[in-house]
Amino acid sequence: MTSPDFMYPQPTDDELAAQQPRTPALGGGAAGAVSLPGTGRSGASTAPGASAASGAARASIAADSGTSAASAAEASIVEENRQRLGKAALVVAIVAAGLSLISSIILGATIGPMQASSGYHFTDTPGWYQNLAFVLFGLQALGAALGITGLVMGIVSAVTGRSRTQGIVAMTITILAPFVSFAVFMVLSFTSA
Repeated sequence: MTSPDFMYPQPTDDELAAQQPRTPALGGGAAGAVSLPGTGRSGASTAPGASAASGAARASIAADSGTSAASAAEASIVEENRQRLGKAALVVAIVAAGLSLISSIILGATIGPMQASSGYHFTDTPGWYQNLAFVLFGLQALGAALGITGLVMGIVSAVTGRSRTQGIVAMTITILAPFVSFAVFMVLSFTSA
């Protein structure tokens, strides 16, 4: 292909093809062969040192294919680990919300009847109920710790793009769970009295 402007000569198709890198796709599978456009034929490279360069190119391609297989396996492992962070954040958030909600339901449903039978002071209640209340408050603390962990994992998952949707859902659950749990506790403690 030449330019219609004869003042500035352009390289021909053969010159452009000779400047292209030697790849199996361009060389038709043989290193050093160049496909000539429009002819369907391929010509051999005639540059000095082409055979040494083609041998080095073949070795490089063989090394790259082994490296690319290993890097593809590593990439799939990395992608699987990326998805695990969002899923783990979601599981931790659900467990934290579940622990908090169960503790609030049990404590809220039993505090009203216990106050009606024993009095309004916590020390007036029977010992088994005091132990139950301490265990339930401990579960609330464990749920809070897991909730903070799930929140941090969700933030990291959402920011780094590791299962972003699950990270956002985990953050939403951990933010809403304390409010829902406290509301359930309050409703049950006043209705059961």
